[in-house]
Amino acid sequence: MPCDLVLSTLAAGGPLGDKLADIISDLVSKAAECGELEIAQHMGDDGQLVHVRRFPSIWIDRLDKAVETGSIERFSADRIVMILLTGLR
Repeated sequence: MPCDLVLSTLAAGGPLGDKLADIISDLVSKAAECGELEIAQHMGDDGQLVHVRRFPSIWIDRLDKAVETGSIERFSADRIVMILLTGLR
């Protein structure tokens, strides 16, 4: 599963898990401001189609890679958020 490292890192807690949680929180907050969250649809409890905004799945893949390669430890949380929002520059 592409998000295994992200989930296990979050579950383990500690400084790295806390940093990853902060990155995800910042990403969601800043992405919402910029209109970068994906729009998805699902059926609500009442059977009506509900539109929701969600975290882009590609970011989970990229965060997983960042944990795998150690980039999550080498870069600041702010830098990782900016890379995911704007691309590597």
